[in-house]
Amino acid sequence: MSVELNAVAATRDTDRASVRSNFGGLGWSMIGFSLIMYYNFAAWTADGLNVIVQSFVDLHGWDFATLLSFSTPAGWLGVAGSFLIAELINRKGVRLVAVVGLILLGAVMIWFGRVTTPLQYAVGLILINLLATGCCFNVPGTLLNVWFPHKKGLALGWATMGMSLCTATLVPIMVLLFSRFGIQNGYAVVGCALIALGVVTFFWVRNTPEECGVFPDNEPISQQQVAANLKHLDGYTSPFTIRALLRDRDMWLISLGYGVLWLVDIGVVSQLVPRLISVGYDKATAIWMFTTAAFFCAIFSYFWGWLDVRIGTRRAGVIYAFFFAVTHACLLIRGGDIFTYFTLLLIGMSIAGIKELCTSQVGSVYGRYDFAAANRVVSTIACLFRVMCFAVIAASLKWTHSYDGAYMFFILLDIVGGVLIYFITDTCKGKVDTPSLPSQLAA
Repeated sequence: MSVELNAVAATRDTDRASVRSNFGGLGWSMIGFSLIMYYNFAAWTADGLNVIVQSFVDLHGWDFATLLSFSTPAGWLGVAGSFLIAELINRKGVRLVAVVGLILLGAVMIWFGRVTTPLQYAVGLILINLLATGCCFNVPGTLLNVWFPHKKGLALGWATMGMSLCTATLVPIMVLLFSRFGIQNGYAVVGCALIALGVVTFFWVRNTPEECGVFPDNEPISQQQVAANLKHLDGYTSPFTIRALLRDRDMWLISLGYGVLWLVDIGVVSQLVPRLISVGYDKATAIWMFTTAAFFCAIFSYFWGWLDVRIGTRRAGVIYAFFFAVTHACLLIRGGDIFTYFTLLLIGMSIAGIKELCTSQVGSVYGRYDFAAANRVVSTIACLFRVMCFAVIAASLKWTHSYDGAYMFFILLDIVGGVLIYFITDTCKGKVDTPSLPSQLAA
């Protein structure tokens, strides 16, 4: 009886510990690195477009609409190309890919600031999307799922704050660099910073906690178990080949379910300022409101991560989908200032969850050993949905002359996404570590 009671107590202690951010010094270091990577992903695939297009209009006098039209195909081609980087992560691990990818991204950024034709601009945009999506999105997701197989939601909740911080700070930072160094040298400063980050990454990041002699989730297990885990990780070949994944029901449920939610997420955040202007706010006020929503987003990134760990990723994903539907419904209402700020709070809460939940869901279903193999396909499909949001918004503006048509369609997609997520397998089908017995039971 005492053994059973001790086992129950150990389980309860584990449940309480699972929602604590006790990642350890090295674990927090990997979360900090991942936050920087997510910042760069958001910067060069979404938020940066607020200044990138206009900077080349100012520099060369090129047509704004023409440059903006390059963004969607560049996003598509970049996402498709990033699949190759995801495959490299699966084969070589995150550390090598992060080092090489950041150095290449920095070099491209330096060249990008000095392009002299719209065609070169388009090529540069494709390369930036490819490297930022493939490296700055896939690397941190894989890293945190391997380091924190049971606390991945909480770790991702902290790390994905980098995207929200990017939304709040990137535009003023880029404006400052352009005003102080000029447009071309401003891009060069960014490129040199990325190259320096790549070099530092070589000494900073490790593929697994076992390589550092510490434990997954920062939870105590025996040194024999650490050695066994490291041996399995070094020599492991995932059975989840591309062909197997394309036949796998859960891969499609995750990709489509979270893919449509990512579509509506970017659809809101990328057009929030124009939408606020369209309902009567001046540009300066709209930008300030946008920044306010971004800071709400940073706060609630942790909340969705906490909920993920507390009730499970699938349940948190369903709640998130229907919460987003409420947010979109509020966007259809023309209220006063108080209601607008309430809606901004809902927007901040809504756009905070998708990056954490989508990545965590892959880890929940496929586990730390098979995450990279599954994520190379899931992230590619989900990111393809992400860049489709501009077509939906363009159609709404053309046929309804407002954003209302897009928001009504987004509500439908929220419901579809929630239903798809509901049917995802709630247990891990990939390889898992054989847990060490709790000390009470071992005794």
